[in-house]
Amino acid sequence: MDVSVDGAIAVVKEHLRELGRSCEPSVLADRSNLVLALDSRSPDGALVTSGEPVALSASIARVAMATSASRVGLAWLAREVEVASFLAARGAPSTRPSLELPPGPHEREGYVISYWARETLVDAVSPESKGRALADVHAALRDFSDESAGTDRLPRLGAWEEARAMLPGLRTSAWLDAESRDRVARAWDRAEHVVASAEARTASWQAVHGDAHLGNVLATTRGALWTDWEDAFLGPIEWDLATLTSRHRLFGEEPTLPAVLAAYTGPHDAELVDELLEARSLQAIVWLHLFAERDRSLRARVQARVDRLRG
Repeated sequence: MDVSVDGAIAVVKEHLRELGRSCEPSVLADRSNLVLALDSRSPDGALVTSGEPVALSASIARVAMATSASRVGLAWLAREVEVASFLAARGAPSTRPSLELPPGPHEREGYVISYWARETLVDAVSPESKGRALADVHAALRDFSDESAGTDRLPRLGAWEEARAMLPGLRTSAWLDAESRDRVARAWDRAEHVVASAEARTASWQAVHGDAHLGNVLATTRGALWTDWEDAFLGPIEWDLATLTSRHRLFGEEPTLPAVLAAYTGPHDAELVDELLEARSLQAIVWLHLFAERDRSLRARVQARVDRLRG
């Protein structure tokens, strides 16, 4: 099925009508997920009044777009809601499922929708607060891993296993050249050995974020909040730290990263973080390659990451 922003908005509006709600969604972000503000005003700008469907004031909708092309079913989003609900109940610095709407996930006409509490954004929070927030969510998630329900529901090394399943598409890429594909294959063999050794080397094998780059931190009136828990899995916390470090190490991006890391207080093996950087980059390459099928402008980013793999 081909997904589109207009189609997603129409489906969200119809689903909200089923729930007895009224809004005119507007786009906040359009990346792998479409994020929609659920405006409490009607299309003509008038406030919703009594006698009409109940208005929304504190929720957003997220609709899986490119991500849904490789993930079948709702289990991955159900895990996200479960992990975020767990963290919210413990006051951890994370975004929260909606209290106004059933958070879901919901499937309608091929679109997968979840509803989240709308945070009040600010211009910036300190780099140190981002590092402390990651340490705090890791500390809270140690208890999640101890709960039998949570342990059963989170996949072991989910991000890596999922990337491995997607690898054939990259190996047969129509637009990566043979040299690039060979470079990926050699790097993959190296990374497999590192990932296989991780459980024996880490002090913290537990529920982790799975995609813990700084783009997944919101600056809000509640401080730095970690968001997008759909990639959560059981694994080493060093995976999250490798993810956090990756763009800075590869491209010099995220200049505040040293301050973020200095504020991270959780136990970890710095050598394992360094060795997992290549595995994280390979996982990013696989996903970016998928997204580049929808957005050709991403192909340069794929090639840039491939070029930085060791030969």
